[in-house]
This record gives sequence, C-alpha cells and structure tokens, in this order.
Amino acid sequence: MDKWQGMGVVTGGAAAALAGLLFVAVTLRIDVIAAARDLRSPAAQTLALFVTSLVVAIVLVIPDQTERTAGIELFVVALASAAALLVLNRGAKQVTAPSALGSLLEAVSPTAVSVVLIGVGGVLAAVGWDPGLYFLVPGIVAALVGGVVNAWLFLLKIPATPAN
Repeated sequence: MDKWQGMGVVTGGAAAALAGLLFVAVTLRIDVIAAARDLRSPAAQTLALFVTSLVVAIVLVIPDQTERTAGIELFVVALASAAALLVLNRGAKQVTAPSALGSLLEAVSPTAVSVVLIGVGGVLAAVGWDPGLYFLVPGIVAALVGGVVNAWLFLLKIPATPAN
C-alpha cells in the first residue's frame, strides 16, 4: 500500500480544500440555500462527493495495512457513499427541470460513476487482484470534477442579492 500514499495525500488535500470552499460558498448565502430544496440537495450531494474522496484518501494513507484490508474498507466507503447519495438524490429529483448541462450530468452521473469505480476497485483489491486499486483513479477524478461541476451549477441558481 505504500505506493498509494502519494495518491492519498494529493486526493485528501484536494478534497478537503474543495469541501472547505464549498462551506464558504454556502455560508455566504446560507439564508437562500437553507430555504430552497433545489439548492440544499445539490449542495449536500456535492459535499458527499468531496467527503467520499476524503475518506478514500484516508484509507489510502493508513500505515501498514494490506491491500485486502484497504479493499474491504473502500468497498464499505462506496456502499455508504452510494446510500447517502441515493437519499440526497431523492430530494434533488423533486425540483424543477435542470439545465442542458444538468440533464447531461444526470445521464452520465459522475456521482454514480465515482461510487461504482471506488467500489469495484475495493472489491478487486479485497479479492487480491493488485491492479484493482487503479479503478480508484478515475473514480476519485469523477468525484472531484463532478463535485466542482455540481457546485458551479447550484451556485449559479442562487438569486443575486439586490443592490442596496
């Protein structure tokens, strides 16, 4: 697992920074976001993507652990993330029709892609197939890029503050 330490450090730093920026962005307009379900659900989904990436990074940097153990942990992370994202997605489905980019993202959901790839990587590592962890790379990239795009889309929906 030592060869995955660098990936864990980079992923953890990126995910933590993006989660922090999301908190800042949401906090600036918390009154509007808290009152609108069509803003709350995507914000929560975005946070879940960043937290999933962060937890994967933590698993990758745990010292002296076998790939089998890491694989089991990654599979559990993928299951927990999938469950959380399914619950959050139910709330997001009850909102108005998305933009063209939003429709494309629903069809090629980076959320689903990331969770499936992380889960597959975990299962393959758990059964002893060494290259299995390489499925994490596109899974993490999909989670981080998907989270940034989600954040951009929901932040664009926030109405402008009237000038005083």
